Amino acid sequence: MKALKIFFASVMLVAIAATSCDYKYITPDTGEPVDPEEPISFTQQVEPIWTSQSCTNCHNGSGLFSLQQGEAYQSLVGNGLLDFENADNSKIVTVPGSGGLHTDYTYVSNQKLIITTWIEQGAEDN
Repeated sequence: MKALKIFFASVMLVAIAATSCDYKYITPDTGEPVDPEEPISFTQQVEPIWTSQSCTNCHNGSGLFSLQQGEAYQSLVGNGLLDFENADNSKIVTVPGSGGLHTDYTYVSNQKLIITTWIEQGAEDN
């Protein structure tokens, strides 16, 4: 009987510890700072984002557009996914994480900032 009481007390302590954790002091990884004066390279900094976030699994050229390296730039420009007036309103920025098929796909760290800065710099194919 004593062992049973110790077991239940242990379970209660673990349950209390697990549910009382407060994560408000954990800050998300924001990545390296992005200097808006430093040119963003599309091929070196922007295109790899879509591979790392698995966007290229679906956007591989077999559907509406491709985010594959070497094909992404033409797809973005040709399908109106960039808003040069307000980079934050660009579909390539707003659609990931917005719902539907894109609910589980979001940018992490400073990826969104890299993309918006690249658009604000004129979205060059560099």
